[in-house]
Amino acid sequence: MHLGNWQLDTIRGGDFWIDGGVMFGVVPKSLWSPLVPPDDQNRVHCANHCVLARDGQHTVLIDTGYGGPWAPLDRRFYSMEEGHPLLTSLSEQGIDPADIDTVVFSHLHFDHVGGASHNGPNQHVALACPTARHVVGRLEWQDATSQSNELRTAYHPRQLAPLQACPRIELVDDDDEIVPGLRARITGGHTRGHMALLFESQGQTAVYLGDICPSTAHLRTMWHTAYDLYPLDTRRRKPAWLGEASDQGWWILWNHDPGTAVSRVVRDPKREFIAVDGRPRL
Repeated sequence: MHLGNWQLDTIRGGDFWIDGGVMFGVVPKSLWSPLVPPDDQNRVHCANHCVLARDGQHTVLIDTGYGGPWAPLDRRFYSMEEGHPLLTSLSEQGIDPADIDTVVFSHLHFDHVGGASHNGPNQHVALACPTARHVVGRLEWQDATSQSNELRTAYHPRQLAPLQACPRIELVDDDDEIVPGLRARITGGHTRGHMALLFESQGQTAVYLGDICPSTAHLRTMWHTAYDLYPLDTRRRKPAWLGEASDQGWWILWNHDPGTAVSRVVRDPKREFIAVDGRPRL
C-alpha cells in the first residue's frame, strides 16, 4: 500500500501454530475459540507479517520472523515453515537483503528476531541483512541481554549473539526518529521495552503495533497474550493506541493476524473496537 511517500509491503516471516491459551491469556476458550478456531492440539494459526517500507531514500524492514535454524522438535511443536521464510519471501518479491539499510525490531522474542541471522557457508552465522543498521529499543536490549533468571526463557542467546556482534547496532528511546517519517514509540506491556513503529507521510499515518495488539482478535482491553510481562500496562495503553488510531483514521499494520495484514479500526459501543477496511496483504 502507499502511505504518502512510503511504499509498504508485507514480507512473510514464517507462519506458525501456537497454543490458544498462550495467545489469549486469561480469556476463556469459550470466548476466543468461536473467533479463532483451534486445531486438535488447541493451537491457533499465527502469521508473521514483517513490513518492508521504502520511500526512495531508505529501505526499512520491521521485524524478521523466526528464521531458519530450528530443531525438528521445535518445528513440529509450532508447525514452522521449512527453510528461512524471511529470505524466501524477500527473494520472491525481488528484494536483495543487502539493499535493506535499516532493520527495526518491535521487541526481541524469537518470532520477531530469529530471522535476523542465518547459517551461511560452512554453517557460519551471518546477518540476513548484512549492511543494515539494526535498531532496537534501549530498554528491550537491556532486558534481552541481562541474562536475568526470570527472562531467560523469553530471549534466545543464539538469536541475540549475531546482533551483539553487529557493528551497526543502534539503541533508541521513546519518540526517537529512526529515519525521516518513522518513529519509535515505547508501549511497554508485552515486554518492558516493546515498541510500536509509527509511519507518517503527507498527513497519513500507519502504526505497527507489534504484540501489544497482535491481531484483530485482540482488540478488547482484556484480550492479550499470556506472554505479556506487564499485562496491566497492556490493558492501559492498548486502548489508548486503538482510540487514537480510530479517531485519527490511522492504518494499523498487524503482525500476527493470519487473515488481515492491515486495517483501520473504529470504536464500537459493544465491542470497544472493530476492524474495518481490512486487507490480507499490503
